[in-house]
Amino acid sequence: MSTVSGSEKMSEDRCRAKCTAMLAIRWHMFRVCLSIAIVAMAATMAFTYFSSRNLERVDSKSVYDSDLGPVNRGLRGSNEINLDRSYWSGRKTGGGGGGGGGSKTRPLDPVIQAVERQCHDFAMGGYLFNEHGRHSMVTEDLVTCLVHSFSPYVEQEAARRFLDPARENVYFANSPAILWNRGELVLVSRIWLDREKYEPRNDWPSNHFADNWLYMQRFDARLRPVTNGSILGIPAPKQWWVGDGPIEPRLVEVQGRLFVTFNSAMAFKQNRPIDYTIMWDIDQNAPVIPHIEGGTPMVNATDKDDMPRDKHWMALVDNDRLFFVHNLDPLRVLHCTLAGFCKFVHRETDRTRFIFSDARSHLRGGTPFVLYRWPYYVSVAHTTMYKKTNHHRYYTAHVVVLSVRPYRVVYISNDIQIHPKLYRMAPMVRDRYIDEGFIFPVGLVLDRDYNLDIGVHVNDYSSVLIRVKKFRNLMERVIAVDIQRPPIRGPPVGYLNQHIHDLLVNLTHIDMVHE
Repeated sequence: MSTVSGSEKMSEDRCRAKCTAMLAIRWHMFRVCLSIAIVAMAATMAFTYFSSRNLERVDSKSVYDSDLGPVNRGLRGSNEINLDRSYWSGRKTGGGGGGGGGSKTRPLDPVIQAVERQCHDFAMGGYLFNEHGRHSMVTEDLVTCLVHSFSPYVEQEAARRFLDPARENVYFANSPAILWNRGELVLVSRIWLDREKYEPRNDWPSNHFADNWLYMQRFDARLRPVTNGSILGIPAPKQWWVGDGPIEPRLVEVQGRLFVTFNSAMAFKQNRPIDYTIMWDIDQNAPVIPHIEGGTPMVNATDKDDMPRDKHWMALVDNDRLFFVHNLDPLRVLHCTLAGFCKFVHRETDRTRFIFSDARSHLRGGTPFVLYRWPYYVSVAHTTMYKKTNHHRYYTAHVVVLSVRPYRVVYISNDIQIHPKLYRMAPMVRDRYIDEGFIFPVGLVLDRDYNLDIGVHVNDYSSVLIRVKKFRNLMERVIAVDIQRPPIRGPPVGYLNQHIHDLLVNLTHIDMVHE
Protein backbone atom coordinates (compact mmCIF):
# COMPACT_ATOMS: atom_id res chain seq x y z
CA MET A 1 0.00 0.00 0.00
CA SER A 2 1.31 3.43 -0.97
CA THR A 3 1.12 6.36 1.37
CA VAL A 4 0.97 10.12 0.73
CA SER A 5 2.97 12.44 2.87
CA GLY A 6 1.47 15.56 4.38
CA SER A 7 3.57 17.87 2.19
CA GLU A 8 2.53 16.10 -1.00
CA LYS A 9 -1.11 16.34 0.01
CA MET A 10 -0.80 20.07 0.67
CA SER A 11 0.85 20.57 -2.72
CA GLU A 12 -1.94 18.66 -4.44
CA ASP A 13 -4.58 20.72 -2.64
CA ARG A 14 -2.88 23.96 -3.65
CA CYS A 15 -2.74 22.78 -7.29
CA ARG A 16 -6.39 21.81 -7.24
CA ALA A 17 -7.37 25.14 -5.75
CA LYS A 18 -5.30 27.03 -8.33
CA CYS A 19 -6.92 25.08 -11.21
CA THR A 20 -10.38 25.74 -9.81
CA ALA A 21 -9.62 29.45 -9.61
CA MET A 22 -8.31 29.50 -13.18
CA LEU A 23 -11.43 27.74 -14.45
CA ALA A 24 -13.61 30.27 -12.65
CA ILE A 25 -11.67 33.15 -14.20
CA ARG A 26 -11.87 31.63 -17.68
CA TRP A 27 -15.61 30.97 -17.33
CA HIS A 28 -16.15 34.56 -16.23
CA MET A 29 -14.11 35.85 -19.18
CA PHE A 30 -16.10 33.62 -21.56
CA ARG A 31 -19.39 34.99 -20.22
CA VAL A 32 -18.15 38.56 -20.54
CA CYS A 33 -17.00 38.01 -24.13
CA LEU A 34 -20.24 36.26 -25.02
CA SER A 35 -22.27 39.13 -23.58
CA ILE A 36 -20.22 41.68 -25.53
CA ALA A 37 -20.69 39.67 -28.75
CA ILE A 38 -24.45 39.43 -28.22
CA VAL A 39 -24.75 43.17 -27.53
CA ALA A 40 -22.62 44.00 -30.58
CA MET A 41 -24.68 41.70 -32.80
CA ALA A 42 -27.94 43.20 -31.55
CA ALA A 43 -26.62 46.73 -32.07
CA THR A 44 -25.48 45.86 -35.61
CA MET A 45 -28.85 44.33 -36.49
CA ALA A 46 -30.70 47.34 -35.07
CA PHE A 47 -28.46 49.78 -36.94
CA THR A 48 -28.86 47.79 -40.15
CA TYR A 49 -32.62 47.67 -39.92
CA PHE A 50 -33.17 51.30 -39.09
CA SER A 51 -30.53 52.59 -41.50
CA SER A 52 -32.28 50.81 -44.36
CA ARG A 53 -35.64 52.41 -43.71
CA ASN A 54 -35.00 55.45 -45.88
CA LEU A 55 -38.54 55.85 -47.11
CA GLU A 56 -40.26 54.94 -43.86
CA ARG A 57 -38.82 57.47 -41.42
CA VAL A 58 -41.59 59.98 -40.84
CA ASP A 59 -41.82 62.61 -38.18
CA SER A 60 -45.17 62.67 -36.44
CA LYS A 61 -45.47 66.38 -37.20
CA SER A 62 -44.88 66.37 -40.95
CA VAL A 63 -43.27 64.27 -43.66
CA TYR A 64 -41.27 67.34 -44.59
CA ASP A 65 -39.40 67.04 -41.31
CA SER A 66 -38.28 63.50 -42.11
CA ASP A 67 -34.93 62.45 -43.57
CA LEU A 68 -36.46 62.56 -47.04
CA GLY A 69 -37.60 66.15 -46.67
CA PRO A 70 -36.41 69.24 -48.52
CA VAL A 71 -33.73 69.88 -45.86
CA ASN A 72 -31.65 67.18 -47.58
CA ARG A 73 -32.34 68.24 -51.16
CA GLY A 74 -30.37 71.48 -51.37
CA LEU A 75 -33.13 73.95 -50.53
CA ARG A 76 -32.24 77.43 -49.37
CA GLY A 77 -31.17 77.55 -45.74
CA SER A 78 -30.62 73.79 -45.51
CA ASN A 79 -27.96 72.25 -43.30
CA GLU A 80 -24.71 70.85 -44.60
CA ILE A 81 -24.87 67.30 -45.90
CA ASN A 82 -22.73 65.30 -43.50
CA LEU A 83 -24.17 61.81 -43.45
CA ASP A 84 -22.04 58.84 -44.40
CA ARG A 85 -23.28 57.02 -47.51
CA SER A 86 -23.62 53.71 -45.67
CA TYR A 87 -26.28 55.26 -43.46
CA TRP A 88 -28.80 55.11 -46.29
CA SER A 89 -28.27 51.52 -47.51
CA GLY A 90 -30.43 48.53 -46.59
CA ARG A 91 -28.80 45.27 -45.50
CA LYS A 92 -29.81 41.67 -45.19
CA THR A 93 -27.81 38.47 -45.10
CA GLY A 94 -28.90 35.23 -46.72
CA GLY A 95 -30.50 34.73 -50.13
CA GLY A 96 -29.68 32.18 -52.76
CA GLY A 97 -32.35 30.63 -54.85
CA GLY A 98 -33.40 28.00 -57.26
CA GLY A 99 -32.81 27.81 -60.94
CA GLY A 100 -35.29 26.49 -63.41
CA GLY A 101 -36.53 27.61 -66.77
CA GLY A 102 -36.63 25.83 -70.08
CA SER A 103 -34.50 26.09 -73.17
CA LYS A 104 -33.33 29.52 -74.29
CA THR A 105 -33.73 30.91 -70.79
CA ARG A 106 -31.10 33.47 -69.94
CA PRO A 107 -29.03 33.12 -66.75
CA LEU A 108 -30.97 34.88 -64.03
CA ASP A 109 -29.56 37.81 -62.09
CA PRO A 110 -28.22 37.67 -58.53
CA VAL A 111 -30.64 38.29 -55.68
CA ILE A 112 -30.47 41.79 -54.23
CA GLN A 113 -29.86 41.28 -50.51
CA ALA A 114 -31.99 43.87 -48.76
CA VAL A 115 -34.65 44.02 -46.09
CA GLU A 116 -38.15 43.59 -47.51
CA ARG A 117 -40.55 45.98 -45.83
CA GLN A 118 -43.91 47.66 -46.42
CA CYS A 119 -45.09 44.46 -48.12
CA HIS A 120 -48.52 44.44 -49.73
CA ASP A 121 -50.52 41.34 -50.69
CA PHE A 122 -52.96 41.64 -53.57
CA ALA A 123 -54.58 39.65 -56.36
CA MET A 124 -53.05 40.60 -59.70
CA GLY A 125 -55.59 40.33 -62.47
CA GLY A 126 -54.82 40.55 -66.15
CA TYR A 127 -55.76 39.37 -69.62
CA LEU A 128 -54.23 37.45 -72.51
CA PHE A 129 -54.96 38.66 -76.02
CA ASN A 130 -55.46 37.13 -79.45
CA GLU A 131 -56.27 38.54 -82.88
CA HIS A 132 -59.81 39.42 -81.74
CA GLY A 133 -59.02 41.00 -78.36
CA ARG A 134 -58.78 39.65 -74.85
CA HIS A 135 -59.60 35.98 -74.54
CA SER A 136 -58.46 34.68 -71.12
CA MET A 137 -58.17 36.19 -67.67
CA VAL A 138 -55.34 35.14 -65.35
CA THR A 139 -55.33 36.18 -61.70
CA GLU A 140 -52.50 35.38 -59.29
CA ASP A 141 -51.82 36.33 -55.66
CA LEU A 142 -48.68 38.46 -55.58
CA VAL A 143 -46.75 40.45 -53.00
CA THR A 144 -44.96 43.76 -53.54
CA CYS A 145 -42.32 45.01 -51.09
CA LEU A 146 -40.04 47.98 -50.78
CA VAL A 147 -36.50 46.60 -50.81
CA HIS A 148 -34.42 49.78 -51.09
CA SER A 149 -34.62 53.54 -51.38
CA PHE A 150 -31.88 55.31 -53.31
CA SER A 151 -33.29 58.57 -51.96
CA PRO A 152 -32.11 60.79 -50.38
CA TYR A 153 -28.60 59.35 -50.71
CA VAL A 154 -28.45 59.87 -54.49
CA GLU A 155 -29.83 63.41 -54.24
CA GLN A 156 -27.19 64.27 -51.66
CA GLU A 157 -24.37 62.71 -53.66
CA ALA A 158 -25.52 64.46 -56.84
CA ALA A 159 -25.93 67.86 -55.13
CA ARG A 160 -22.31 67.71 -53.93
CA ARG A 161 -21.17 67.64 -57.55
CA PHE A 162 -22.91 70.83 -58.68
CA LEU A 163 -21.14 74.19 -58.45
CA ASP A 164 -23.95 75.66 -56.39
CA PRO A 165 -22.49 77.26 -53.25
CA ALA A 166 -25.67 79.33 -52.84
CA ARG A 167 -27.52 75.99 -52.46
CA GLU A 168 -30.75 77.36 -53.89
CA ASN A 169 -31.55 74.51 -56.28
CA VAL A 170 -33.76 71.55 -55.33
CA TYR A 171 -32.64 68.06 -56.40
CA PHE A 172 -34.83 65.02 -56.97
CA ALA A 173 -33.64 61.57 -58.04
CA ASN A 174 -36.14 60.16 -60.54
CA SER A 175 -36.20 57.19 -62.90
CA PRO A 176 -33.73 54.72 -61.31
CA ALA A 177 -32.57 52.54 -64.22
CA ILE A 178 -30.90 49.36 -62.94
CA LEU A 179 -28.98 46.49 -64.57
CA TRP A 180 -26.53 43.81 -63.45
CA ASN A 181 -23.19 44.24 -65.24
CA ARG A 182 -19.93 42.43 -64.44
CA GLY A 183 -21.29 41.27 -61.10
CA GLU A 184 -22.36 44.74 -59.97
CA LEU A 185 -25.71 46.51 -59.97
CA VAL A 186 -25.45 49.59 -62.15
CA LEU A 187 -27.68 52.54 -61.32
CA VAL A 188 -28.33 55.43 -63.68
CA SER A 189 -30.78 57.90 -62.21
CA ARG A 190 -32.23 61.09 -63.57
CA ILE A 191 -31.36 64.08 -61.39
CA TRP A 192 -34.12 66.61 -61.77
CA LEU A 193 -33.57 70.19 -60.63
CA ASP A 194 -37.08 71.36 -59.92
CA ARG A 195 -37.14 74.74 -61.61
CA GLU A 196 -40.92 74.57 -62.04
CA LYS A 197 -41.38 75.56 -58.39
CA TYR A 198 -39.74 78.96 -59.06
CA GLU A 199 -41.55 79.66 -62.32
CA PRO A 200 -44.86 81.10 -60.97
CA ARG A 201 -43.14 83.86 -58.96
CA ASN A 202 -40.14 84.25 -61.27
CA ASP A 203 -38.00 83.64 -58.16
CA TRP A 204 -35.16 81.79 -59.87
CA PRO A 205 -32.10 80.34 -58.10
CA SER A 206 -28.87 82.32 -58.26
CA ASN A 207 -27.08 79.53 -60.15
CA HIS A 208 -28.75 78.21 -63.30
CA PHE A 209 -28.33 74.69 -64.66
CA ALA A 210 -30.20 72.54 -67.14
CA ASP A 211 -33.14 70.85 -65.42
CA ASN A 212 -32.03 67.27 -65.99
CA TRP A 213 -28.81 65.30 -65.55
CA LEU A 214 -27.89 61.63 -65.25
CA TYR A 215 -26.12 60.22 -62.19
CA MET A 216 -24.33 56.85 -62.35
CA GLN A 217 -22.99 54.56 -59.63
CA ARG A 218 -22.30 50.84 -59.07
CA PHE A 219 -23.42 48.78 -56.06
CA ASP A 220 -22.87 45.27 -54.77
CA ALA A 221 -25.62 42.74 -54.07
CA ARG A 222 -26.22 44.29 -50.65
CA LEU A 223 -26.59 47.71 -52.29
CA ARG A 224 -23.35 49.03 -50.86
CA PRO A 225 -21.57 51.48 -53.20
CA VAL A 226 -18.52 49.96 -54.89
CA THR A 227 -17.68 53.06 -56.96
CA ASN A 228 -17.99 56.77 -56.46
CA GLY A 229 -21.01 58.34 -58.06
CA SER A 230 -20.58 60.58 -61.08
CA ILE A 231 -22.60 62.93 -63.24
CA LEU A 232 -22.56 61.70 -66.82
CA GLY A 233 -21.15 64.59 -68.82
CA ILE A 234 -23.79 64.68 -71.55
CA PRO A 235 -23.77 68.12 -73.19
CA ALA A 236 -27.45 68.26 -74.10
CA PRO A 237 -28.71 71.36 -75.92
CA LYS A 238 -30.70 74.01 -74.09
CA GLN A 239 -34.06 74.71 -75.70
CA TRP A 240 -36.24 76.39 -73.04
CA TRP A 241 -36.08 77.79 -69.52
CA VAL A 242 -37.44 74.49 -68.11
CA GLY A 243 -37.32 70.88 -69.30
CA ASP A 244 -33.80 70.65 -70.73
CA GLY A 245 -31.27 67.84 -70.51
CA PRO A 246 -31.40 64.01 -70.60
CA ILE A 247 -34.60 62.48 -69.20
CA GLU A 248 -35.92 58.99 -68.29
CA PRO A 249 -32.83 56.75 -68.55
CA ARG A 250 -32.96 53.01 -69.28
CA LEU A 251 -30.05 50.57 -69.28
CA VAL A 252 -29.30 47.79 -71.75
CA GLU A 253 -26.29 45.51 -72.31
CA VAL A 254 -25.72 44.02 -75.75
CA GLN A 255 -22.65 42.32 -77.21
CA GLY A 256 -20.79 43.04 -73.98
CA ARG A 257 -21.37 46.79 -74.26
CA LEU A 258 -23.39 48.89 -71.83
CA PHE A 259 -25.71 51.61 -73.08
CA VAL A 260 -28.04 54.03 -71.37
CA THR A 261 -30.95 55.29 -73.45
CA PHE A 262 -32.77 58.51 -72.67
CA ASN A 263 -34.74 61.23 -74.39
CA SER A 264 -33.71 64.83 -74.86
CA ALA A 265 -35.02 67.77 -76.86
CA MET A 266 -32.82 68.71 -79.82
CA ALA A 267 -33.10 70.09 -83.32
CA PHE A 268 -32.28 68.09 -86.45
CA LYS A 269 -33.17 71.12 -88.57
CA GLN A 270 -33.29 74.82 -87.77
CA ASN A 271 -36.29 75.65 -85.58
CA ARG A 272 -37.47 72.02 -85.75
CA PRO A 273 -36.87 70.55 -82.26
CA ILE A 274 -37.92 67.01 -81.38
CA ASP A 275 -37.88 65.15 -78.08
CA TYR A 276 -35.90 62.16 -79.31
CA THR A 277 -34.37 58.93 -77.97
CA ILE A 278 -30.58 58.75 -77.69
CA MET A 279 -28.21 55.85 -76.92
CA TRP A 280 -25.19 56.72 -74.78
CA ASP A 281 -22.24 54.33 -75.00
CA ILE A 282 -21.00 54.03 -71.41
CA ASP A 283 -17.61 52.54 -72.34
CA GLN A 284 -16.91 55.04 -75.12
CA ASN A 285 -18.58 57.90 -73.21
CA ALA A 286 -20.14 59.09 -76.45
CA PRO A 287 -23.64 59.43 -77.92
CA VAL A 288 -25.20 57.24 -80.59
CA ILE A 289 -28.08 59.07 -82.27
CA PRO A 290 -30.40 56.47 -83.86
CA HIS A 291 -31.27 56.95 -87.50
CA ILE A 292 -34.54 55.26 -88.47
CA GLU A 293 -34.79 54.17 -92.09
CA GLY A 294 -37.50 56.33 -93.62
CA GLY A 295 -37.59 58.62 -90.58
CA THR A 296 -39.54 58.46 -87.35
CA PRO A 297 -43.31 58.17 -87.77
CA MET A 298 -43.84 60.39 -84.73
CA VAL A 299 -43.27 63.58 -86.73
CA ASN A 300 -46.56 62.80 -88.47
CA ALA A 301 -48.43 62.24 -85.20
CA THR A 302 -48.13 65.76 -83.77
CA ASP A 303 -50.01 68.99 -84.31
CA LYS A 304 -48.04 71.72 -86.05
CA ASP A 305 -47.75 73.82 -82.88
CA ASP A 306 -46.46 70.93 -80.76
CA MET A 307 -42.98 69.48 -80.62
CA PRO A 308 -42.84 65.85 -81.84
CA ARG A 309 -41.98 63.34 -79.09
CA ASP A 310 -40.30 60.04 -79.91
CA LYS A 311 -39.36 58.61 -76.52
CA HIS A 312 -39.78 55.74 -74.05
CA TRP A 313 -38.27 53.11 -76.38
CA MET A 314 -38.17 49.72 -74.62
CA ALA A 315 -34.93 47.86 -75.34
CA LEU A 316 -35.04 44.12 -76.05
CA VAL A 317 -32.00 41.91 -76.66
CA ASP A 318 -32.67 38.77 -78.74
CA ASN A 319 -29.79 36.52 -79.81
CA ASP A 320 -27.34 39.28 -78.86
CA ARG A 321 -29.02 41.71 -81.24
CA LEU A 322 -30.55 45.01 -80.14
CA PHE A 323 -34.23 45.71 -80.70
CA PHE A 324 -36.54 48.43 -79.40
CA VAL A 325 -40.26 48.20 -78.88
CA HIS A 326 -40.99 51.60 -80.34
CA ASN A 327 -44.67 51.52 -79.41
CA LEU A 328 -47.08 48.98 -77.88
CA ASP A 329 -50.35 49.92 -79.60
CA PRO A 330 -49.98 49.88 -82.53
CA LEU A 331 -47.07 47.51 -82.00
CA ARG A 332 -43.87 48.69 -83.70
CA VAL A 333 -40.47 47.03 -83.25
CA LEU A 334 -37.12 48.41 -84.40
CA HIS A 335 -33.87 46.56 -84.98
CA CYS A 336 -30.85 48.80 -84.40
CA THR A 337 -27.15 48.26 -84.97
CA LEU A 338 -24.82 49.50 -82.26
CA ALA A 339 -23.83 52.27 -84.66
CA GLY A 340 -27.42 53.54 -84.53
CA PHE A 341 -28.85 52.42 -87.88
CA CYS A 342 -32.44 51.31 -87.21
CA LYS A 343 -35.14 49.66 -89.28
CA PHE A 344 -38.66 48.57 -88.43
CA VAL A 345 -38.94 44.78 -88.40
CA HIS A 346 -42.56 44.79 -87.23
CA ARG A 347 -45.00 47.57 -87.88
CA GLU A 348 -48.76 47.40 -87.35
CA THR A 349 -51.29 49.88 -88.66
CA ASP A 350 -54.99 50.18 -89.50
CA ARG A 351 -57.03 51.81 -92.23
CA THR A 352 -56.57 55.25 -90.66
CA ARG A 353 -52.80 54.68 -90.39
CA PHE A 354 -53.01 55.63 -86.74
CA ILE A 355 -49.62 56.33 -85.11
CA PHE A 356 -50.09 58.09 -81.77
CA SER A 357 -52.50 60.39 -79.99
CA ASP A 358 -52.02 61.99 -76.59
CA ALA A 359 -55.68 61.45 -75.76
CA ARG A 360 -55.90 57.85 -77.05
CA SER A 361 -52.43 56.33 -76.60
CA HIS A 362 -52.57 55.45 -72.92
CA LEU A 363 -50.23 52.43 -72.84
CA ARG A 364 -46.79 53.91 -73.31
CA GLY A 365 -43.20 52.92 -72.74
CA GLY A 366 -41.62 51.36 -69.70
CA THR A 367 -38.68 49.28 -68.61
CA PRO A 368 -36.51 47.36 -71.06
CA PHE A 369 -37.86 43.90 -71.86
CA VAL A 370 -36.22 41.05 -69.92
CA LEU A 371 -36.13 37.50 -71.27
CA TYR A 372 -38.17 35.08 -69.16
CA ARG A 373 -38.22 32.04 -71.44
CA TRP A 374 -37.88 32.45 -75.16
CA PRO A 375 -39.93 33.68 -76.97
CA TYR A 376 -41.52 35.36 -73.93
CA TYR A 377 -40.16 38.68 -72.65
CA VAL A 378 -41.48 40.75 -69.77
CA SER A 379 -41.54 44.48 -69.07
CA VAL A 380 -43.34 46.91 -66.80
CA ALA A 381 -44.96 49.72 -68.76
CA HIS A 382 -46.62 52.91 -67.60
CA THR A 383 -49.93 54.32 -68.71
CA THR A 384 -50.81 57.99 -68.96
CA MET A 385 -54.45 58.98 -68.64
CA TYR A 386 -56.16 62.36 -68.29
CA LYS A 387 -59.05 62.96 -65.90
CA LYS A 388 -62.11 64.54 -67.46
CA THR A 389 -62.79 66.74 -64.43
CA ASN A 390 -59.55 68.76 -64.45
CA HIS A 391 -57.40 67.15 -67.17
CA HIS A 392 -54.81 66.17 -64.57
CA ARG A 393 -52.66 63.15 -65.34
CA TYR A 394 -53.29 59.71 -63.91
CA TYR A 395 -50.39 57.21 -64.01
CA THR A 396 -50.38 53.44 -63.51
CA ALA A 397 -47.85 50.62 -64.04
CA HIS A 398 -48.59 47.23 -65.65
CA VAL A 399 -46.76 43.98 -66.38
CA VAL A 400 -46.54 43.40 -70.16
CA VAL A 401 -45.60 40.04 -71.68
CA LEU A 402 -44.40 40.08 -75.29
CA SER A 403 -43.73 37.23 -77.70
CA VAL A 404 -41.03 37.70 -80.32
CA ARG A 405 -42.23 34.80 -82.50
CA PRO A 406 -44.39 36.25 -83.89
CA TYR A 407 -44.26 39.76 -82.44
CA ARG A 408 -47.40 40.23 -80.40
CA VAL A 409 -48.53 41.44 -76.99
CA VAL A 410 -49.44 38.30 -75.05
CA TYR A 411 -50.60 39.62 -71.68
CA ILE A 412 -51.20 42.89 -69.81
CA SER A 413 -51.86 42.95 -66.08
CA ASN A 414 -54.06 45.24 -64.09
CA ASP A 415 -52.19 48.04 -62.32
CA ILE A 416 -49.40 46.99 -59.95
CA GLN A 417 -50.29 47.78 -56.36
CA ILE A 418 -47.89 48.84 -53.60
CA HIS A 419 -48.38 49.56 -49.92
CA PRO A 420 -50.41 52.81 -49.55
CA LYS A 421 -47.92 54.08 -46.96
CA LEU A 422 -45.28 54.43 -49.68
CA TYR A 423 -47.44 57.02 -51.44
CA ARG A 424 -48.02 58.89 -48.19
CA MET A 425 -44.30 58.96 -47.43
CA ALA A 426 -43.51 60.62 -50.79
CA PRO A 427 -45.14 64.06 -51.12
CA MET A 428 -46.60 64.84 -54.54
CA VAL A 429 -44.04 67.14 -56.17
CA ARG A 430 -46.11 68.25 -59.17
CA ASP A 431 -49.52 68.61 -57.54
CA ARG A 432 -50.48 71.21 -60.13
CA TYR A 433 -50.70 68.38 -62.67
CA ILE A 434 -51.19 65.13 -60.70
CA ASP A 435 -53.61 64.30 -57.89
CA GLU A 436 -53.16 60.58 -57.12
CA GLY A 437 -50.02 58.77 -55.99
CA PHE A 438 -48.14 56.84 -58.67
CA ILE A 439 -45.03 54.85 -59.50
CA PHE A 440 -43.11 55.33 -62.73
CA PRO A 441 -41.09 52.27 -63.89
CA VAL A 442 -37.82 52.47 -65.85
CA GLY A 443 -35.59 49.65 -64.52
CA LEU A 444 -36.12 45.88 -64.25
CA VAL A 445 -34.14 42.83 -63.11
CA LEU A 446 -35.36 39.25 -62.79
CA ASP A 447 -33.31 37.39 -60.19
CA ARG A 448 -32.64 33.69 -59.71
CA ASP A 449 -35.39 33.50 -57.07
CA TYR A 450 -37.75 34.81 -59.77
CA ASN A 451 -38.33 38.06 -57.94
CA LEU A 452 -39.07 40.94 -60.26
CA ASP A 453 -37.25 44.04 -58.95
CA ILE A 454 -38.52 47.26 -60.51
CA GLY A 455 -36.71 50.60 -60.40
CA VAL A 456 -39.39 53.26 -59.99
CA HIS A 457 -39.82 56.75 -58.69
CA VAL A 458 -42.71 57.54 -56.37
CA ASN A 459 -44.64 60.76 -56.98
CA ASP A 460 -41.58 62.31 -58.71
CA TYR A 461 -40.10 62.43 -55.19
CA SER A 462 -38.08 59.31 -54.35
CA SER A 463 -36.22 56.63 -56.30
CA VAL A 464 -36.85 53.14 -54.90
CA LEU A 465 -36.74 49.44 -55.74
CA ILE A 466 -40.05 47.58 -55.59
CA ARG A 467 -39.95 43.78 -55.51
CA VAL A 468 -42.75 41.67 -57.00
CA LYS A 469 -42.73 38.27 -55.29
CA LYS A 470 -44.35 35.04 -56.55
CA PHE A 471 -43.84 36.39 -60.06
CA ARG A 472 -42.91 32.97 -61.45
CA ASN A 473 -46.38 31.63 -60.62
CA LEU A 474 -47.96 34.36 -62.73
CA MET A 475 -45.63 33.86 -65.69
CA GLU A 476 -46.00 30.09 -65.77
CA ARG A 477 -49.79 30.39 -65.85
CA VAL A 478 -49.68 33.02 -68.60
CA ILE A 479 -47.34 30.90 -70.74
CA ALA A 480 -49.38 27.73 -70.16
CA VAL A 481 -52.59 29.42 -71.32
CA ASP A 482 -50.85 31.01 -74.30
CA ILE A 483 -49.33 27.72 -75.46
CA GLN A 484 -52.65 25.96 -75.08
CA ARG A 485 -54.42 28.54 -77.26
CA PRO A 486 -51.70 30.18 -79.40
CA PRO A 487 -52.99 33.20 -81.37
CA ILE A 488 -51.86 33.81 -84.91
CA ARG A 489 -51.25 37.52 -84.14
CA GLY A 490 -51.90 40.17 -81.54
CA PRO A 491 -55.04 42.27 -80.98
CA PRO A 492 -56.30 44.87 -83.48
CA VAL A 493 -54.74 48.33 -83.52
CA GLY A 494 -56.24 50.50 -80.80
CA TYR A 495 -57.68 47.60 -78.81
CA LEU A 496 -55.08 47.64 -76.01
CA ASN A 497 -55.49 51.37 -75.39
CA GLN A 498 -59.27 50.99 -75.28
CA HIS A 499 -58.86 48.03 -72.92
CA ILE A 500 -56.59 49.98 -70.54
CA HIS A 501 -58.98 52.93 -70.53
CA ASP A 502 -62.04 50.83 -69.77
CA LEU A 503 -60.19 48.76 -67.19
CA LEU A 504 -58.97 51.74 -65.19
CA VAL A 505 -62.31 53.53 -65.36
CA ASN A 506 -63.97 50.41 -63.91
CA LEU A 507 -61.32 49.96 -61.22
CA THR A 508 -61.02 53.59 -60.12
CA HIS A 509 -64.52 54.95 -60.93
CA ILE A 510 -62.79 58.03 -62.37
CA ASP A 511 -63.88 59.36 -65.76
CA MET A 512 -60.85 59.37 -68.07
CA VAL A 513 -60.38 60.96 -71.48
CA HIS A 514 -60.34 58.64 -74.50
CA GLU A 515 -60.86 60.36 -77.86
